[in-house]
Amino acid sequence: MKCILVAAMLACLTGVAFGGINERMEFPNKKGTVVFAHKKHEKLADMDCSVCHEGEVGAIRTFGKAYAHRVCIGCHQPEAGKMEGPITCEGCHQTS
Repeated sequence: MKCILVAAMLACLTGVAFGGINERMEFPNKKGTVVFAHKKHEKLADMDCSVCHEGEVGAIRTFGKAYAHRVCIGCHQPEAGKMEGPITCEGCHQTS
């Protein structure tokens, strides 16, 4: 699992180094690939990178299951008053 996460993060870093973040970022794991629309989230967050990037902008060094469940799902909870989105396993992890 860590190898897959590292590979996904390296792919993202390569995208940053060679032309910026891709719109479609994919994070494969054993429950299914999580697809993340970066530019869409930039717009929804009014270009406030600190909404997701708790430190410096760039690859999120602490990104993983705990981070995604806390930050991503936490932001998508309807009672958070932010952007409503998927909060179930099947909502984020695509198996097809």
